[in-house]
Amino acid sequence: MTDSDNATPLPEAHYATTLLTLSAQLAAALTDPDASDARWDLAEMIAASIPTTPADAVVVISLLTDPNIGLEAGQTETHLTAARSLEAGLRAMAANETVTDTAAAFNETTALFAEAGRVKLPAEPTDGMVAAAEQAGVDPEQFRAGYRAAVAAYLVEAA
Repeated sequence: MTDSDNATPLPEAHYATTLLTLSAQLAAALTDPDASDARWDLAEMIAASIPTTPADAVVVISLLTDPNIGLEAGQTETHLTAARSLEAGLRAMAANETVTDTAAAFNETTALFAEAGRVKLPAEPTDGMVAAAEQAGVDPEQFRAGYRAAVAAYLVEAA
């Protein structure tokens, strides 16, 4: 991310804090009639930040919907950048949510099997397991590697 005036690199870390801070600064600039340049500098910084949490996504979408500086005020390259950043962030959040949900379901199921002592986990995932992981958006080869590692760790813990 860079400052549009002089191409100075901006910090890449702490997006959540940065986005919330930038949002507050933008809100203040929007009430100051002499802060037109600051408004667009802040808008560009917000637009270039990929949200990592739902709160971050709200900041980016608020930029797009603000009646004074958003799409209603006239579409600009800043708005396109914001829309792309928002899409990338939401896709990453959705993918992470799917992986987290899949991992949680897997852990819960293996815990139930372990408690019951009725089923031993196969060393390799079954075709049905791989298909279910793929349907949830997980790469089959990554799932196979993760499954093998999980079973190996489980066997060490159970020993």
